[in-house]
Amino acid sequence: MEIIQNDKNIIAIIIAIETYRYTDISKVDYALNDANAFKKLLIDHFGASEENITIWLNEHATKTALEEELPYLIRQLSEEDKFIFYYAGHGFHYTDCNRLTVWDSHKNNLFGTTVSINDILLDPLTNSRCENSLLFLDSCATYISEKLDGRDLISSMSLKEFENFGNSTKYNAVFCSCSPGQKSYPSRNIEHGIWTWHLIEALKGNFPEAIFKDTFITDVSLQNFLRKAIPEYITNHTTITATQTPYSQISSSNTFIIRQILPQKQVVEKEFPKIKLQFEKIELRKIEQEHLKQLSGFKKGHFLPDRVSSSGERYIQSISRQEIEDEIQEIYENTKAILGLRRKDIIKEVDHGGGSIETEIFRFYFEIYQNKENPSLADMVRRLIIRVNRFDLPEDFHNIFPVQPNQIIIPIGGTIDYDDLVDKFENLESEIGGHLKDDDSTGEIIYTSKENLTIIINTNFMEMLFIPNKPLDCLKLIDFAADGLSKLTGQKLILLP
Repeated sequence: MEIIQNDKNIIAIIIAIETYRYTDISKVDYALNDANAFKKLLIDHFGASEENITIWLNEHATKTALEEELPYLIRQLSEEDKFIFYYAGHGFHYTDCNRLTVWDSHKNNLFGTTVSINDILLDPLTNSRCENSLLFLDSCATYISEKLDGRDLISSMSLKEFENFGNSTKYNAVFCSCSPGQKSYPSRNIEHGIWTWHLIEALKGNFPEAIFKDTFITDVSLQNFLRKAIPEYITNHTTITATQTPYSQISSSNTFIIRQILPQKQVVEKEFPKIKLQFEKIELRKIEQEHLKQLSGFKKGHFLPDRVSSSGERYIQSISRQEIEDEIQEIYENTKAILGLRRKDIIKEVDHGGGSIETEIFRFYFEIYQNKENPSLADMVRRLIIRVNRFDLPEDFHNIFPVQPNQIIIPIGGTIDYDDLVDKFENLESEIGGHLKDDDSTGEIIYTSKENLTIIINTNFMEMLFIPNKPLDCLKLIDFAADGLSKLTGQKLILLP
């Protein structure tokens, strides 16, 4: 039995409360990001109609809405409807029932200003004609605090109500972001709740571990993936010391298909004929120009070079040595602190004209050359090569580098049909907008998307460049480029997989 696959019978309700009416209940970081991303998931990947999605955010998620409108909407469900519910906010257990906060909840009257999950959701679904439902709760709780960093409120949620709901004869599944007694955490790095982000990416089909036989996302495959992925992410990419283990209650005795992943063409074949992008050689880079008078080694009485030459370049490299030494030393110290490495784990070198740091996780190069257009300027070239999976990097990885890269370079292998490639980008320009510029004298094709991501294909240097329109740290730059390439190709990509 399959609950969802491009199904216009999907009826969904999405609720997220990031900020509450009363400030004594703490903010739920990125709850709105989570809700909007979940809605986009349903429309883009499950074929849900937008008019069948009800979304209540912040002040719209009132006690009246959840106690009156939510049960009413559930009562209207038919046997053919597939119901999906998503909630991001504070949750808790009070006396004998699990409860969710609403926008107008008050800490001094929690029972009177919150709603019972059983009353507003579980019982109405059990008594409705709807036979298929998926519930996703990014909340659960441990205790109340003035400075919460999780999505909890007070006292751990009970499993009893979920188990009773799961024991009904209908297909019902409840996926919770953490087990009773635990918190559900957000991440500044991904700007989402950690559980919700993994849930959404898994349902998109971006995590092979969540896909059964390369084709199906099932209740069991999703459950097993989340239970493994969330603790691993928290351990490897955050400084959180607490445990977060997702919990689920599934009623069906047989494996249930949530989504079928349809086969997709390869990126290179679909959008870029005769181009082979060498993702394993991705490089992050930044090139800055600095006037020689600003370099620490430039002294009174020094003369500025008036032409480009090897001697001029050697002079520039000699007066910039202090800048190189200082930055390499800073990166070395940050690497030890953030990655927990020891001196023996790091190779640090500074020589004439450049310096480098090498570890098992990354290689960094800082090199200085004379500018070819203006002999009185120095080109300061920083290059970062990451040697591990994108999600194996800690959340504060970018803090290692005092200067962040501003472009990503992907080498191109094989040969390029320039005319065919321009034609492909012209089609893209017509279909989704943006602006294209091509110049066969320089061998460049420059496309700027509506989101102001600039993509440059240089057929002379055989490389593709991604340049965002705003400063980003190195991890966000990788994700931004991956998202831009995904939009070009129609296939979701994760750079540095």
